[in-house]
Amino acid sequence: MMENALMDITKVVNQLKQKYKDVNVVSESEDPSDFVSTGNLTFDLISEGGIPFGVMTEFVGFSQSGKSLFIQQILANAQKKYDAVGVIVDRENALTNKRAVELGIDTDKMIKVGPQDTPLVVDAFNFLIDTINLIRKEDGDTYIVGIVDSIQAFDKDVDLDKSDSGRRAKSIKDGLRKLFPIIDKKVMLLIANHFYYNVGQMFGDPKRVAGGEGLRYFNTNRFALEDKLKIMDSKKGGEVVGNWIGIEVQKTRLGPCYRTCYIPFFYKEGIPYYGGYIRFLVQRGYLKPKNKQEFSKFRQQTVVYKDKSYNEFNAEKLLEDHPELLFDKYPEYYQGGEK
Repeated sequence: MMENALMDITKVVNQLKQKYKDVNVVSESEDPSDFVSTGNLTFDLISEGGIPFGVMTEFVGFSQSGKSLFIQQILANAQKKYDAVGVIVDRENALTNKRAVELGIDTDKMIKVGPQDTPLVVDAFNFLIDTINLIRKEDGDTYIVGIVDSIQAFDKDVDLDKSDSGRRAKSIKDGLRKLFPIIDKKVMLLIANHFYYNVGQMFGDPKRVAGGEGLRYFNTNRFALEDKLKIMDSKKGGEVVGNWIGIEVQKTRLGPCYRTCYIPFFYKEGIPYYGGYIRFLVQRGYLKPKNKQEFSKFRQQTVVYKDKSYNEFNAEKLLEDHPELLFDKYPEYYQGGEK
C-alpha cells in the first residue's frame, strides 16, 4: 500500500518538474549540509555546528556587542574551508584591511562596496543580487558569503517624517523577496542589525530592532549579542583588556531556541576558539566552580575537576588533561553531567 502511494507521488512529481524544476518528494529534500565555524567552539555548539550555507543568519545587538567581529570571522573561516568569495555591503566601514589580515580574510576574494555607493536599502540588495548573479555566470559552484553590515546604517529612502518611517522596513522586505530566490545551497547571507530602546514604553520588552520585523520572518537563524562586562587585568593596574559577550539563540530552524553562552573577547587576541567553553561546561553540569556565588559575575574564575583546579581562561590545559570533556561532535553535550 505504501509502495503504491509513493509511486503515485513520484509520478506526480515528475510531471510537475516539467514546469517547476525544484519540486521534490518530501523525503528527498535537503537540509543544510555545509557549515562554517563561528570561530568559537561554544558558539558552534549552541548553533548546531556553526553557520550554514543556503540560509540567512541575522546577528542583532547593541553597539560593541561583537556582531561585525563574528561576521568577519565567519567570512575568514568560509574562505579557508570552502574557498568562498565575500560580497560585502559595508555601510559602517567596519572592515579595515588591518582587521582583515588579522582575521585571515583573503582580500583578493572579497568584493566590498562602501556607504557612499549604497545609501539606500534598495541599493544594497541590488548590489548583492547583481554580484551573486555575475559570480554564478562565471562559476556555478563557487561558495558565496553575502554580508550586510548593518541594517541600521542605511539612509531613509526619501526625506521622511515620522509618519512614514516604515518605508525602510518595506524596502528591506521587498529586497529580501528578490534576493531569496538566488540564495542556493552554496550562498550564505549574514546580516548585522541593531537593538534600540523604544523610549517611553512602560511595560514589556522595550528593545526593538532596526528595519522592522521583516528580517525575523526571512532569517533561519537569529543570534542576539550583548556586551555583558569588561575584562580587567589586575596585573596592569585594572586595565580593560576585553569584555564578555553574551549570546542567545533567539531563532533557529536547526535546533532548540533560547540556548545561551558567554564568550570572552580580548581586544588584542580576539575571540579564543575555546573561550567560554569552561563556563559552558559548568552550565551543563560537567564541571563545578570553586565559588558558585562568584562564578556568575563574569570575573576570572576557577573550576574543579577530579580534584584539580583550572582557570577558565585556560581551557586548553583542561582539555589536554581530560580530552573526554571536548564535545566537538553534536549533540553529545546535551546529556549534561551531574548537577
